[in-house]
Amino acid sequence: MTALWASLFLLGACGGPLLRGEAALVADDLLTAEESFRAALAASPDDADALYGLGWTFHLAGEEDAALDAFTRLARLHPERASGFRGLASVRLAKGDLPGAREQLTRADAVAADDVAVMQSWVILELASGDAKAALERADAAVRMHPDSSPLQQARAAALLTAGRASEAREVAAAAVAAASGGRELAAARITWVDSVLRESDGRVDADRCAETSPAVVGWLDAADSVLDHVESSGVHRGQVLEVRKQVRRRRGYIEDLCTRGGN
Repeated sequence: MTALWASLFLLGACGGPLLRGEAALVADDLLTAEESFRAALAASPDDADALYGLGWTFHLAGEEDAALDAFTRLARLHPERASGFRGLASVRLAKGDLPGAREQLTRADAVAADDVAVMQSWVILELASGDAKAALERADAAVRMHPDSSPLQQARAAALLTAGRASEAREVAAAAVAAASGGRELAAARITWVDSVLRESDGRVDADRCAETSPAVVGWLDAADSVLDHVESSGVHRGQVLEVRKQVRRRRGYIEDLCTRGGN
């Protein structure tokens, strides 16, 4: 799960099994998350937050039919909430059903069009649809409405990366880090920044001029590793940290090999 997808999980649980489930989910401990959300539902079968958390637990485990059941129940029991429709949209997207995902987000719009998570979901859908222009337009409009939203800044950075504007994406990701409230939001923003650094560093090292071109890129990678250390120490988004760190190491290895072959 990318940082952008991770930041969609905005449970807001207030305590007990809900809080344990949320913590387990962002730590990729899906077994504990499922047990916790089921415990919450045993105490309150129609609890919206527990249904949402259970749906995301199944969704992240790739159990899309079970996730669909949980989100369908959430949308049926709590049609006044956008979260059920957003969950359904995410499952439809995972199944490759882009029209179905768009239909569910349209229903979410009818409930909470100015909701940050709904806006972020639209950006993700446009990116998945291959429409970088529409994604960036939605992200720009969303950030204008919620300029201090770290998740929306992250979404805008992702849209900029897809549009090939890596330098701008890195600046926006840095703004997302500065705006983050802490916890998983800050961790996700930092991972987005590292993603932007990796994309911007691509092709920046010239094999014939390694002494001139590699130090800046290596410095970026050093900074990326330091940022990932901070995320790792927070104990959240462990799966993403591992994957992104692998990408940083591969980029280092590529530069070392390129410069060795180039004789510099």
